[in-house]
Amino acid sequence: MRLTAMSYNLMRVFEEISKTQQPELIHPSDKKYSEALEIRQQQTQKRDRFVNPLFFQARISRISSYTIRAVQNAIITGMSLQCFMSSLVARLVSRPQLIGEH
Repeated sequence: MRLTAMSYNLMRVFEEISKTQQPELIHPSDKKYSEALEIRQQQTQKRDRFVNPLFFQARISRISSYTIRAVQNAIITGMSLQCFMSSLVARLVSRPQLIGEH
């Protein structure tokens, strides 16, 4: 169990460090969540309702499957940490702007 927890925490560190290296970019899963939230907001506005503002706050994201596969491949191939982090940063995408951003 300790090894599983350490592995999970290590992957979270890799993912969070990649986000801090390019703060204007986000992971594709975060972009997908933001786009779904925008659609949800549009649908609720049509019904004269609103989306709970807590959905617009930073969320606890899951580790992306890309990060998990990247860690596995880096271990298997003996990739350096610098190359590995560069590959994670290269995977980031532009941050979408939500309508009525909170």
